[in-house]
Amino acid sequence: MKRLLSLTMVLFLALGLLAGCGTPAAEETTPPPTEQPQQQTAAPVETAPPVVEKPTVTLWTTGSQNLSDLFAKAIEAYNARPESTAVMELQFIMSGTGEATLSDRMAAAYKTSQTDAGFDLIAENSTALQGYVDAAGSDDLFVKMDFSKIPNYNNVLIKSAFDNEKVVPYRGTTVVFAYDTERVPSPPTTWAELTQWIKDHPGRFAYNVPSTGGAGGGFVSTAVYKDMPVEAKTSNDEKWMAEWTAGFNWLTEIHPYLYQSGGAVVYPNKNQGTLDLLINKEVDIIPAWADQILTNVASGTLPATTAMMQLGDASLNGTDVVFAIPSIGANAEACYDFINFMISPEGQKICLETIYAVPVIDPAAIDSDVVEKVLGLDVSKFSVISLGDLGKKLNEKWDAEIATIK
Repeated sequence: MKRLLSLTMVLFLALGLLAGCGTPAAEETTPPPTEQPQQQTAAPVETAPPVVEKPTVTLWTTGSQNLSDLFAKAIEAYNARPESTAVMELQFIMSGTGEATLSDRMAAAYKTSQTDAGFDLIAENSTALQGYVDAAGSDDLFVKMDFSKIPNYNNVLIKSAFDNEKVVPYRGTTVVFAYDTERVPSPPTTWAELTQWIKDHPGRFAYNVPSTGGAGGGFVSTAVYKDMPVEAKTSNDEKWMAEWTAGFNWLTEIHPYLYQSGGAVVYPNKNQGTLDLLINKEVDIIPAWADQILTNVASGTLPATTAMMQLGDASLNGTDVVFAIPSIGANAEACYDFINFMISPEGQKICLETIYAVPVIDPAAIDSDVVEKVLGLDVSKFSVISLGDLGKKLNEKWDAEIATIK
């Protein structure tokens, strides 16, 4: 009996232990209550502002290689500025290449009412702009400037030789006599002395064909107009042609004593042609643009002994160089930002350091060591001869009467 009771108790304890061990297993197989996931708000997607395409402005100009270099640098600097409001492009016509002149191209576009020819903005000597107007046959070729959109204009110190309502000067330039002080220790100081020096040094003076470059053009126009009335120097009235005789007689007088090649007098083509003669020491005195002389001295192409001078009784022709907006342009408004840049201290520094341009703002505002090289060239004191379409007739007379002398 006792034995049966013991077995019963052992069996009961074993079943209890099994039941105790099964409780955790049962709990493990029971999944915990699931929590409801919180609703997440998607982050707002940032959208980039719409890209505003900048208008393209085409700048036209003409001249020697140094001007092409200047605007290549200026346009590169301007287009790289994030704040610039236009994209600039350059159309450059090399002077003396035989291509149609810029004034002729613009006149043709104006007369046929072309507004898509790309003449958005031009850079030109102010003394040449009357010729553009004459060629187009209208004073409406250029628009009046909105100076409220050119805040830096308030810092421009000079007035233009052209209509000040239609242009913005961005640099000054002048024709000078260039010479080597080692070969010409005592240069002439008056036109009479120059005449004698040319005769005493045959073959050592040269000037370029006036229609192919402003250096020769400035020399010829000054020679013809230096003794004429002041009002004649800025007039396109053909009545003044009757007074050209004395100047052309003088040009004829010095002709036999000028630079020769192959036994005949040679008038070089373009400003660079005469400059090359000075560089190669084939001549000793030439008329040349001041900025070209300074550039070539700085590069070592001309020696440091090269100097510049003006004759005391009549200096060679100088001018302010300006921007003008043709009325046949596609987008006049887009031009103002580039004009404003070019007359800023940054733009003036590019002009000064690239081609030694005379600044049109206070030189003290320009952070450059080059400023001192042009301080002696005051654009407000330049001799100005502006003949308009009459200048073409002057060149034609020179071609017919001087270039053909045997």
